[in-house]
Amino acid sequence: MYIVQLISSINFKLAQSLGIQEDPDYTDSLIQRSELYVAYWDLLTLIWMPVSGALMILGSESWPYFSLVAGAIYFDVAGREAVKNLSFRHEGLRVGARAQQKVYFASYIAMGCLGVLVAFYALSYLA
Repeated sequence: MYIVQLISSINFKLAQSLGIQEDPDYTDSLIQRSELYVAYWDLLTLIWMPVSGALMILGSESWPYFSLVAGAIYFDVAGREAVKNLSFRHEGLRVGARAQQKVYFASYIAMGCLGVLVAFYALSYLA
């Protein structure tokens, strides 16, 4: 996820052509602008999961604490993105091609599950 948002932040048009951002032919400009700004924000928030993994690999005793934060962020981001997207659809905004929407929702589910699993693993390690 972090790499996707890094690419999106550096070159949004490239991200669109790679299919990792909404296809502009099927997406309202408001959604495209929103996703670009979200990519910038995600550079600050999504970094915690890779940092947690690196700390775990390095054997740092702080990894569970970073993992708790990372898990909470990933769970929040996944849910927020899903309901935001559903709200946009409900209001009739074009949010991307149908196939792309399915992939994105699958990524929200995977991201939310990853967040919960990482947080519970960190908690079990601390217990």
